Amino acid sequence: MSLYKKTLRKTAHFQTHHPYFTLVVLVVLTLLVSTGMSNVKTVASLEKMMPEDMEEIKYFNVLRDNFLGKDMIGIVIDVDMESQNEKGIFDIRDKRVLEYIENLKEQIGQEDDVIETFGVTNILRDINNNELPDEETFNSLLKEKKTAALISNYINDDFSTTYIIANTDVGTDDLRLNNLAEAIYDDINDAGRPAGIKVRVTGIPIIQQELSRMIKHDRISTMWISALLVFIIILLLYRNFFSSLLPVIVVVTSVTWLYGTMGYFNLGISTLAGGVAAIVIGIGIDYAIHLMNRYKYERKHGKKIIEATEEAVVSTGAALIATALTTLAAFFAFLFGKMPEMGRFGTLMIIGIAYALFFTIIGLPALLVIEEKLVVFYRKKIKKILD
Repeated sequence: MSLYKKTLRKTAHFQTHHPYFTLVVLVVLTLLVSTGMSNVKTVASLEKMMPEDMEEIKYFNVLRDNFLGKDMIGIVIDVDMESQNEKGIFDIRDKRVLEYIENLKEQIGQEDDVIETFGVTNILRDINNNELPDEETFNSLLKEKKTAALISNYINDDFSTTYIIANTDVGTDDLRLNNLAEAIYDDINDAGRPAGIKVRVTGIPIIQQELSRMIKHDRISTMWISALLVFIIILLLYRNFFSSLLPVIVVVTSVTWLYGTMGYFNLGISTLAGGVAAIVIGIGIDYAIHLMNRYKYERKHGKKIIEATEEAVVSTGAALIATALTTLAAFFAFLFGKMPEMGRFGTLMIIGIAYALFFTIIGLPALLVIEEKLVVFYRKKIKKILD
């Protein structure tokens, strides 16, 4: 017998003779690894998805450091024409709006990552002795063509919309970006917003923050949806709830270890890698089904639980390992691309597939033995009750 077959048989033999011990060890290790899942970071910044040595990125960073120095966040303030409030606001020139803009600018300007803020009140103070005008004074200021031209840069023609600009440099730091976005939303609510206006936030940092939120949501939802669909298909194949559950346990455990590893080793997840869990489940389920089919084949031909399990591992193990290695080799090629995003995706797929193979060979055999023992135990118990 060749060395790899001996190794596979010894691995299977240990699990068949110590199934509960094997399961407990794997559960404990999985719980420990799963603590890293909370540390998984999302990569929403475009610059982090591009090569660092790319000339266009280098020049953009030079411009940002020396001239631009900022990423813009826009706070758009609209008059709510549908407002039913008797004291509502129907014109941006209302002094209550100007006071709110001034308060909001001041609060946002105090945030650590904000370089500067400006809006229409900057111009109004400059031309009105550092005071905010009432609506009558505002209208008189508009009679000056030069002043009207300046104000028109911030307020639209029907005086229903204006904006505040906040300049920041957090475009490449996703954590600071998320913290700043949350702080701005808090400031909007805390600055004394009057009835009758709507406030919206936009800009590249905010779009990236929303993209980050979507990545977090999708990576969880795609994992559970794919696991559920796979379970339904296997249930139709095996027509046995517990037998159908075992392969799903294997792939979900693999994904749990993948996310835990990502958290511990600071491997971020991005738009491209957001669906990595579903792909790992789709690939990994094949390994588990191959081994289970061979096990059921051996059982149908009269072999006992332990013999059938060991034979299934030995006979399919080599094919599973070869299949996994060829798949890993394909994803390994991603590491040689220039795009960091491709390399990140390849790395995560390599880790995920390796875990799927590992838990198919070390884990699934123990589950097969435990399942059969429990089935036999409960059958005897039910028969005893019926008798």
